[in-house]
Amino acid sequence: MTSKRPAWCFFLFLSFLFPALFSGCASSGPRLSKLQSDARSALSNANQQFLQQHPDTALHLVRQALRAHQLLGDLPDSVRDMDRIGYIEVTTGQYSRAVVWYERAELLASILRDPLLTAQTEVLSCDTEIFLQQNVQARQTLKKVRAILLPLPDSAQKNHVLAHALNSEGMLFLREKHFRKALSSFQKALSLNRKNGDSSITASNFSNIGNAELALKKPNKSREAFEKALSLDRKSGNSEGIAFDSEGLSLADMQIGHWDQALQSILAAFQIRLQQHDMEQSRKDFALFQEITSKHPVSVNTSLLQDWPIPSP
Repeated sequence: MTSKRPAWCFFLFLSFLFPALFSGCASSGPRLSKLQSDARSALSNANQQFLQQHPDTALHLVRQALRAHQLLGDLPDSVRDMDRIGYIEVTTGQYSRAVVWYERAELLASILRDPLLTAQTEVLSCDTEIFLQQNVQARQTLKKVRAILLPLPDSAQKNHVLAHALNSEGMLFLREKHFRKALSSFQKALSLNRKNGDSSITASNFSNIGNAELALKKPNKSREAFEKALSLDRKSGNSEGIAFDSEGLSLADMQIGHWDQALQSILAAFQIRLQQHDMEQSRKDFALFQEITSKHPVSVNTSLLQDWPIPSP
């Protein structure tokens, strides 16, 4: 089961990244034009729809924001919208579409001569390359991002992009089974996000650290990290994060031998995945449940879980 964790971990990071991408959305001045107001509303609604597991609706709303920004002649926010569209395409598995949007965003960013926008687009492109297992290309892209960021003065936005790059680097190390290097990258990303006060992304950083500690066979440290992530996710009401952290806790408790706790955590995750109508992940959770009960039998009718009621949409 642990071999599946890096992919889950990466999708979790992306789910937290989406609201962070809104840092450059339309002007927040007291008097907005109709187009500016429409763009802000569309982006806010897109964020909510995405976090509620409705990527198609979110994609439609971001396209509306892009059209508004294009009519305004707002190239920086057009770049950010293209990044958002590419990002959603990645999370739904439409990698070729994502690449096209990132290429468009990179073109506009280069015309604007905005290094931070360019770096943000590049690191998102790197995420796609990691998904596609283009490890050599991903490492080259990360090198390019660092070269862009290095001469820039320290700022919250620079730290945000650098933290994203460090997280992507950690994911790449994780995929290549360089677990200690992955842990170091995740810890550096956590430090930067804490400095920026990015609490939602901090939760995903703790989850990533928990995953790396799990791979290093340090279940107690892994459990500690996942518990911190779970606490933050519960405060924000992030169901995706809660489910992911619960899955991580279950795996950590399995390594420790805390079978009852492992069962409780995976059952919590299983029910959330059903609520999300995520059948693939719920099947993985059920398989993990079966693995736990095979090592630690329980005196209940576990066959009921196979016909567990799925909530209405």
